This record gives sequence, structure tokens and C-alpha cells, in this order.
Amino acid sequence: GVDPAGVICYKSTDFGKTWVKQGSITYQPDLSLDPNGNKRKTLGWTEPAFAALQNGTFLSVLRTQDGFGKSPMYWTTSINKGVSWSTPKVFTGNGVLPKLLELNNGVVALASGRPGVQLRFMLNNDPNDWSEPFEMLPWVEGEGSSAGDPTGTSCGYTQMLKMDDNSFLIIYSDFQYKTPEGLTRKAIKARKVTVKRI
Repeated sequence: GVDPAGVICYKSTDFGKTWVKQGSITYQPDLSLDPNGNKRKTLGWTEPAFAALQNGTFLSVLRTQDGFGKSPMYWTTSINKGVSWSTPKVFTGNGVLPKLLELNNGVVALASGRPGVQLRFMLNNDPNDWSEPFEMLPWVEGEGSSAGDPTGTSCGYTQMLKMDDNSFLIIYSDFQYKTPEGLTRKAIKARKVTVKRI
């Protein structure tokens, strides 16, 4: 009987000592692109990513959960500092724990995973327009700890750390890393990515 979860945004004007509600992102699935959207009970939006962009827009990417991460991510924006948000839109077929990072050059990167690990870039400063996913750690159907289990390749959880105007580090897990001795081990990898605006 609990409604699917939305996201509530809070604001502090005293360095985090007190908080007031600023706005919310109501759970409203797009059933034409997300047919399981009305079947989710308490799990509506989960693991929201958030970025306050240089142009003043607030951008949020939201995970949904149907099992094994094979459910879509949505994006939504606010132009009034989180008081109200645009209708969330489906833009991927899968993804868990999205992470957003805007470089000083204005490029917005999005990392997510499961299955595998993907990196995308927002094109033309438009959240309707994203690059095709770059597979940092491709996942092959049938591989992993059990058949059909995408967590056998990676947990899919990532982090990004800005290095300079054009570069950042992406950190992610690789559960199938091969040692020099040929053994399979879990590993945490960090790779530098450089992106320049054209």
C-alpha cells in the first residue's frame, strides 16, 4: 500500500545545520517506454544522481529497479533550483547508481552500469541528446557468476573525479580481472578520460 518512491529535494542556507523542503520529483513512469513502470511498488525512483550545471539548470538522472539492473534510467531538469522538475524521460534501457560530472569545459559525463559499465556524454547541452554508451567493461550474455547474472562482471557502481578542465578519472570494479599468473580476481580500476569540446 506504499506509493512508489519519488525524490525529495531539500535546501540549507546555514551550511547544512537545518534543511527545508525545496521540491520533489514525483514518480511518473512513461509506460510506452517503460512497461513495468506501474508494477513497481515502493521502489519508484532510486539512486538519484544530481548536478547543478554551469548554465543554472539542475539535472537529475534516476534509476528504476526491476531486478539485475535491466530497467531504464530517466532524466529530469529544474530551472528554478529544484522547486519544480520537468516530466522525467526514459533514455536508457538499463543502469544502476548513475553518476554525473560536469567538467569545467562544459562537457557533462554520465557513468552507470549493470550489466557492464557505461560512460555517456550529453551532447549540445541538451539532456534529450546523449552519446552512444562507451563500454568501459563490456558484459557478455551468459558470462558471470551464474547464467544471466550481470553482476558477475561488475557491481556496476562507479565514481568520477575531476582532474582538470578536460579530464576526469572513472573508478569501477572488474570482477573478472586476470592477474599476470592467469588467475581471476576482483579488482578496482581507475582510468583517465579526456574530453574536449569541438
